[in-house]
Amino acid sequence: MVTMYQGESDAARLLANTRNRIWERFNHSVTLSQHEAIEAVNEAWQSAIENWSNDAGESRVTEEVRDCAIRFIQNLPLGFPQPEVSNEPDGHINLEWYRSTRRVFSVSIGPDNRLYWAALIGTESPRGTVRFLERIPTIILDQIARVFEG
Repeated sequence: MVTMYQGESDAARLLANTRNRIWERFNHSVTLSQHEAIEAVNEAWQSAIENWSNDAGESRVTEEVRDCAIRFIQNLPLGFPQPEVSNEPDGHINLEWYRSTRRVFSVSIGPDNRLYWAALIGTESPRGTVRFLERIPTIILDQIARVFEG
């Protein structure tokens, strides 16, 4: 918990107002970027439904997968970059963070809250599978952060 002391001078009030405006802008921009990423998930899901063909051997993207992808985005820490979103023929929704050809992180969200992730960071290519319960696993947050280091 942060304790805020407020002075009574004009300078203290000006500082408090400026701090509040900056905080509101920051929260607004994070909310907007999350909104855009969530909208992209909904668009990918809708596109998958409209273009789904059982004859092509594709799996349908379910509402469960869509909702898990939205929860994932909503659980990203404040200030984290938002991902590019796409649907996959196997019925998963893919979230990708791309900085360059050697700095990429991708997480494929599947049924049962399964997260299949892979990264390419320089010469390293870590990967894994984890379940997404209430929080994004630390290993995933660490790998996304590594994409944007340096």
